[in-house]
Amino acid sequence: MVSKNGGCSFGKVNRNMIENITDDFKDFKGYISGEFKDLKTTNAELYNHLSTRMPAWVTIVMTIGASLITGLIVWGIGR
Repeated sequence: MVSKNGGCSFGKVNRNMIENITDDFKDFKGYISGEFKDLKTTNAELYNHLSTRMPAWVTIVMTIGASLITGLIVWGIGR
């Protein structure tokens, strides 16, 4: 194996580029790990927010009830 200081200019440039890519990959790997942690935290917050909503059947029943009351008021005014 050729030492880092020896060899041709092409080899020196290649080794330098490979070391830079390796360092960049390590930084990128850490960045991606941090982004996934943020994503998990955000998803947990959103899920907890949605878990406090009323069930869908309650919303439907309330909509039907409000429609009936509105219809009765309109029918009463129109008489």
